[in-house]
Amino acid sequence: MAGKQDKAIGLLKNSGTKAKAGGAKLYSLAKDPVVQAKAKKLAEEGQRLYRAATSPEAKQAYRQAAEILKKARKK
Repeated sequence: MAGKQDKAIGLLKNSGTKAKAGGAKLYSLAKDPVVQAKAKKLAEEGQRLYRAATSPEAKQAYRQAAEILKKARKK
C-alpha cells in the first residue's frame, strides 16, 4: 500500500513540474511578436470565412445543394 502512495505522490510532483514548464513555454510563445502576428492573421481569416459561410448567398447555395441531393436520393 505504501508503494502505491509513494508512486502517486511522485506522479503528482512530476506532473506539476511538467505543467509549470509547459505553461512557461506557452507564455513565452504567446509573448513572441511573430506568433502574435500569425494568430492575428488566422483570426482575421477565420472571421472572413465565417462571414462568407453565413452570408445570405451561401445559405441560398446550401439550400439549392440540399434540394439537388434530396432529388437525387428520390431517384
